[in-house]
Amino acid sequence: MILLAAMLLLAQAAAPTPEPQGELPAGASIYTRKKPGTHLKTVEGHLVTPGRDVSADDVVDEMVDEFAADVARLGAARVSPILIQRVRVSENMNPEYGQVLEARLAAAVFRAANVALVRCVECGATRSRVEGAEWVVSRGVTTREQAREVARKYGARSFLDISLSLREYPASLAMDVEMVRTDDSSIAFAEAYRMDADQGMLYRGADRAQTREDRLKELEDKLEERPRYTAAVEFGTMMVPSDPAGSLWGAVARYRLTEKFGWDRQYEAGLTLGGYLNDTLIGGMVAAMFQVRIGDGNIWSSQVWLGADAGGFLTGNAGNTAIFGPTLRWQIGTRIGLHAAIRYMPSFSLKGKTDEFGGVTPELGVGFTWN
Repeated sequence: MILLAAMLLLAQAAAPTPEPQGELPAGASIYTRKKPGTHLKTVEGHLVTPGRDVSADDVVDEMVDEFAADVARLGAARVSPILIQRVRVSENMNPEYGQVLEARLAAAVFRAANVALVRCVECGATRSRVEGAEWVVSRGVTTREQAREVARKYGARSFLDISLSLREYPASLAMDVEMVRTDDSSIAFAEAYRMDADQGMLYRGADRAQTREDRLKELEDKLEERPRYTAAVEFGTMMVPSDPAGSLWGAVARYRLTEKFGWDRQYEAGLTLGGYLNDTLIGGMVAAMFQVRIGDGNIWSSQVWLGADAGGFLTGNAGNTAIFGPTLRWQIGTRIGLHAAIRYMPSFSLKGKTDEFGGVTPELGVGFTWN
């Protein structure tokens, strides 16, 4: 019995001492939030605008996401729980926007990392006291002892102070963030986020819902000038003038592979490979093409591309010729588009036949695009 009692005493001495918890009101309940999966890919919303202007709300969301990513890199064990001490906005903004900023900040941090955010009630309170013959009025936490007492009450490891400033000329937004350790009042993290419409957010120019990793990769590809390819399959009908048979309407099938370039991916250049089928004439077409987008890219509206291609019409029967001309493409949606072309084909004849083919060759059709 004595030996068993000694073993129990040693086990209790070796057990780790639990950390002190913050004061909670009677009847309060604590619920553990479910941890996100390792490979969770949350599809975020689009931030695409019809022009070059960017909404200020979209800029705020992007800066908040950047801060949430930085907090995730710091690690929950180092800074969590975080006590929100102050959220301030500049004088030219509505003071009520501070609550909107706080809500967006909390939502972004919850999505990015398993970090607990706590709102500090005392940090914005006004107090009054009498010291000697003077009446002293103070607001918020003013001493180091008060900071430690508030942190102990909430069980927090760091204070968070955020300031959002709006500058009208030039139009820009700035968010300054500072995190202070509660135990020694040292600065654990400080960062300044600056953004305007000219810098271009990761969301801009997206043509589909993307994860944050995909958007970052797209921006890196632009900076490093990596190629971005587009493949398309087109079907339609084309008319080839013939003498004396007249107009020959035939089916056209074409595959094109192009590369998008330019900062806004407004240019495309590549190769096309297709075929023409008619009872009288059968041939293949190979050409090089170039096209440019008219207007800014926008997911919410259709896109118009104007281009030209030049190549050859091959029959394999000593009757080859050139074919070239402009093409107009209307990209109705993400995948489906229409096209119209007016090309010119110099006159030629097939071996052993007297019919001549060539002239203005219009084409109409539909296409399916994959970016």
